[in-house]
Amino acid sequence: MRSLWAVALLASCLAILSAGAQQRGDVSSVISRAQFDQLLKHRNDQACPAKGFYTYDAFVAATRSFPGFGTTGTRDTRYQEVAAFLAQTSHETTGGSKGAPDGPYAWGYCFVEERERSRDYCDPKSGWPCAPGRKYYGRGPIQITQ
Repeated sequence: MRSLWAVALLASCLAILSAGAQQRGDVSSVISRAQFDQLLKHRNDQACPAKGFYTYDAFVAATRSFPGFGTTGTRDTRYQEVAAFLAQTSHETTGGSKGAPDGPYAWGYCFVEERERSRDYCDPKSGWPCAPGRKYYGRGPIQITQ
C-alpha cells in the first residue's frame, strides 16, 4: 500500500511539473512557485507544525547547493528528478490521511521532525552509538526511515 501511495504521489508531482517553467539554470526552471504551492498546498495550514517553515525560496536556495539537481539531462529527466525528490520528501513529512481534505498527497511538508520518536536509531553494537543523553530521529524533509 505504501508503494502505491508513493507511485500516486510521484505521478501527481510529474503531472503538475509537466506544465513546465522556462529554463533558468536552476531548479526554478523545472518547478515554479505556483507549482510548488499547488503540490504542497496544505504545508502552511494551521494543523501543520511546520507552518511557514518550508518555502519555495528556501527550496530553490537549498537546491543551488547541489548544482546538478534538476538542471542536467533531458527535460523529462530534470522533471523526474525533482518530482521524485518532492514525492519522497513530502511523503516523509505528510500530515495527510485518507480522509484529509484534498487527499493525503496534498499535505506534504507538514512536519519538521519525525512524529514517531519512540524508535531507537542508536546502535551501540555498530560502533555508532548515540551521544550520551541524545536521541536520533528524522528532522527536515529527509527523515530517517527503517
